[in-house]
Amino acid sequence: MATGITESDVWTAADALLLEGARPTIERVRQKIGRGSPNTVSPHLETWFRALGARIQDPGAFAAPPAVPDPIAQAATHFWEAALAAARAEQAQAYQERWEELAREGERFAAQAEQLEQREAQLLEREHDLQEALKVATAQLATTEARLQAAEAQLRQRDKALAALQDSLEDARSANKALLADAEQDRDRHAQAIAALEARHAAHERRWLNELDAERGSVKRLQTRLDASLAAAQQQADQLREALAASQAQLRASEQQAVALQAQGLADQRLQQTEAVAAANALQASQARESELAQRLATASAQVNDLLAQLKSRDAQFGDLASRLLAIQETPKPAQSSQQADPVVAARAEGP
Repeated sequence: MATGITESDVWTAADALLLEGARPTIERVRQKIGRGSPNTVSPHLETWFRALGARIQDPGAFAAPPAVPDPIAQAATHFWEAALAAARAEQAQAYQERWEELAREGERFAAQAEQLEQREAQLLEREHDLQEALKVATAQLATTEARLQAAEAQLRQRDKALAALQDSLEDARSANKALLADAEQDRDRHAQAIAALEARHAAHERRWLNELDAERGSVKRLQTRLDASLAAAQQQADQLREALAASQAQLRASEQQAVALQAQGLADQRLQQTEAVAAANALQASQARESELAQRLATASAQVNDLLAQLKSRDAQFGDLASRLLAIQETPKPAQSSQQADPVVAARAEGP
């Protein structure tokens, strides 16, 4: 059964290698002993190297046996000195390599430390820039919110103005309906007056046959003029209704645009200043359309007033004509004379 390698086995093998002129290494010691692992040989060999100096100072530590000839002893001494010098040189080289490696490690650590300092400075600068950008963005957001609030206030005012304008349009439409109803009543009254005049004229037909024929022609002409006037009034009323319908359509379009603008203003609350300016421009355009609609409403009102004035003028003409016809019918028929003027002819000559 194989036993473990002891310190004495390693030292004996190292001494033998040194006497043979070879430098003791872990592999050579293992080969010399014939067994053992590097982990077992390595600590014993390091102990041998540490004790080597004290053993060299001892003259009898490596002294040859008395029976060894002098040339062999000198050769052993020479080999020992050579091995010692080689070991010292190898150890010094190992120390130098280790020192250089440590120096390189220090330089690398210093470079890494410098890079870390630069990175930290860059991060601090970046943090400062981000804080400044955050301040600017916060200020811009506050400005945008203030402008949006002002735009919403303007939209509310505009909605109130639109409601008032719609009420005015409703009033104008009601007034127009009233005017149309009055025109219809006037036309009925005029038709009734003409029917009464024709009935009276039929009662006196036998007396005033020739004059009645002429008067009928005059009445027909007046009826034609009356129908033409009523047709013109109806046409103007239709035009007014169309204008009012167009105004109402424009009003509905303005309301839809106002609703869309309000929705856009609410959606643009999270956007930037350019969208708020677009909302203001849209608001100005809507106000311009409202002004145009108000002007058109004023024009329609003026047209209604003109139509009312024309109807009043025609009422006066019809009343004058009815009075003259009644006066003609109520006047007794005088004796016809070539020197006396015919009242019907005179009334026809005067005309409306």
